[in-house]
Amino acid sequence: MSSDSLHSFADAPPAVDLRRPEGAGCGLVFGVPHSGCYLPEAFIAATPFDVRRLRSTEDAFVDRLIGFEALDGVWAVRGNYGRAYVDVNRHPLELDPRLIKGPLPKGSLSHTLRVKSGYGVIPRCLSGQTEIHTRPLTYAEAMVRLTQVHGPYHRALQTAMSEARAAHGRVVLIDWHSMPSGTLRNAPGGAGALADIVLGDLHGEACSPELTGFVRRALEGRGFRVALNHPFAGGYTLEHYADRHKGVEALQIEINRGLYMDEASLTLLPTADKVMSALTALIAALKVRLTAG
Repeated sequence: MSSDSLHSFADAPPAVDLRRPEGAGCGLVFGVPHSGCYLPEAFIAATPFDVRRLRSTEDAFVDRLIGFEALDGVWAVRGNYGRAYVDVNRHPLELDPRLIKGPLPKGSLSHTLRVKSGYGVIPRCLSGQTEIHTRPLTYAEAMVRLTQVHGPYHRALQTAMSEARAAHGRVVLIDWHSMPSGTLRNAPGGAGALADIVLGDLHGEACSPELTGFVRRALEGRGFRVALNHPFAGGYTLEHYADRHKGVEALQIEINRGLYMDEASLTLLPTADKVMSALTALIAALKVRLTAG
């Protein structure tokens, strides 16, 4: 598989990595928006938290769980910046007026539930409503982050999806995430409170029930407890890209972090091997399903 690194500015890692299949692929596209851990030094210096606390919001190791560096037969896009800096799984106009001072652009989506909760495209909070910043940001400062990180990620994802669709006439986008184990312990009832993995398909809008069912059965066959759309039905990526009527299906997969990592120290556990094995098998099954057609 070939790999392109799309650099956003000097003396920093690429904002995003885009991998392409060596051959024709099968119309399968992976997005990994939150496994990146790079945080600019100036950003860290301007918060009251250390790097480990700031990294608590990221989907640590998800890229490793799916074997990002060794993937073949799929297009794959990985964001490399920490989610506390910019959340690429948000609309670029989900701007928080409690964080960004001064007038916001016309059409800003400042009243969404995500923004009100502190989790807009420039997050105001860590988990538990803990404020990230010690001072408000200017709109110009926010735009720097969007230009350097959010824009390159979505350009790469659009490129991957366009190439996959041109080659195959259809796209299946899998958006890979992880969730804190505490989220599920505190979930108000429902299967999600016990889930190892949550599949989100925007309550049937983002992909066919056949695709959701296929993935669910594959994971349950590996012994995982799988919930659907509770407590996570899908975010901006699914909302923006999925279009079943035009041959674009999208499914979000949320993996319980307690299955594979120590959430306090941000280190992998031996049980990560079981998760990696299951996801490797799932990816292989998806490629066969799409190739068969």
